[in-house]
Amino acid sequence: MAWLFLFIAGICEMAFVVTMKLSNGFKNLKFSILTILFMAISLFLLSHALKTIPIGTGYAIWTGIGAVGSVIMGMILFKERKSAMKLLFISMIIAGVIGLKLTSGV
Repeated sequence: MAWLFLFIAGICEMAFVVTMKLSNGFKNLKFSILTILFMAISLFLLSHALKTIPIGTGYAIWTGIGAVGSVIMGMILFKERKSAMKLLFISMIIAGVIGLKLTSGV
């Protein structure tokens, strides 16, 4: 169950970053509220996941999901630049997350 919590926490971190951008510097109330909600859910689930997952592994995976998801959402929603190098580095983050999961022993 901890890994599911960690995965959902990472997705919520990505959602928190996207809604923060959409909040326009916290000027849009709807997206500002969503930002705070996603942030709270993400941290709550992360805290539960870290009860059994090693802190270094859990934190790295949480930030990896958030970082990769944010880059992908930036390219899709905000038309941010795509490049082969950007995709290469995203792949490296994904490989690192998978490696941490496989070597965590949990």
